[in-house]
Amino acid sequence: MESVNFDRAAGFYDATRALPETVMAQLLEILVPELATRQPCLEIGVGTGRIALPLRMRGVDMAGADISEGMLRRLVANADGPSLPVVLADATRLPVAPESFGSVLAVHVLHLIPNWRDAVDEAVRVLRPGGALIASFPGGGARERPAGPGASTPWASVLRQAAARHGVVRAPIGASNPDQVAGYLGDRATARPLPSVPVTEARTLGQTLHDLEEQLYSWTWPYSRSQVLAAGAEVRDWATREGIQLDEEHQVEGSLQWWAFELSELPEGG
Repeated sequence: MESVNFDRAAGFYDATRALPETVMAQLLEILVPELATRQPCLEIGVGTGRIALPLRMRGVDMAGADISEGMLRRLVANADGPSLPVVLADATRLPVAPESFGSVLAVHVLHLIPNWRDAVDEAVRVLRPGGALIASFPGGGARERPAGPGASTPWASVLRQAAARHGVVRAPIGASNPDQVAGYLGDRATARPLPSVPVTEARTLGQTLHDLEEQLYSWTWPYSRSQVLAAGAEVRDWATREGIQLDEEHQVEGSLQWWAFELSELPEGG
C-alpha cells in the first residue's frame, strides 16, 4: 500500500493547515534547540514547507522528502530565496545514504503511511548514532477534523454518526500515536515527550461542514462526493431542527504535542 499522496491538496494546504503566529513561535522555541545539535535535519512528508521553511529561517540546516510533486512545487514557491534541498520520494524508500542526518522530522505524517514501520526503519537508517526521530501525531491539535474523534464542539458526535451512516469513516492507516512508534523501536531508541503548545481555535459548524463537503482532509478522500454531501445535508437538517446557527463560533481547545525518539550514541551492535 502506498502512502497518502497530497497532490490534490497542494492548492489549498497552506490556507487550511496554517498555525497562528504565536503558536508557530512557541513551536519553534521547542524544535530549534532539539535540532540545533542534530543537523542536518531531514523532514519526511515535508509538503509545502510549513514547518521546514520557518526552521530554516531560524538557522536549522533542513532538507525534505515527499511523494507529492505538487506539494514540493508549492514549497519551492513558498521559499524566501533559494529553496531547501528536496527529493521526490516515499518515506519508506529514501534515496539517502546511511547516517546522513542528525535528525528526522515527521510532522503528522506517520499516520498517513500504511507501512509506517518501514518509514521508521528508514529514519533510523539515515540517522547518525545519537540522532533523533522527532514526530507529531494527529489528535492533539485544536483544529477539528470533520467527524474526527475527540472534538469538543456540540456537533462533533452528530457529525461523526451522520458520516458513518453514509459510509464515511475515519479509518486508521498508519501509526496514530507515539506508543506505537516507541513500542516498535524498542531498545533502539528512547521516547521523550517535548513540551506541549496550547492551541485555541474558533470553529463554526458551517466551517466544519464546508471542510467535510469539500473534502479538504485526507481521511475523506477515499469516499465519493455524494457520500460526503449526503452526510453534510443530514447534519444541516439536524442543525435546523435544533436551532444551531451555522456561523456560531465555538472555542476548540487542544495542544500540539511532539515526541523525540532518540537513538543510542553507539551504532547498533556497537
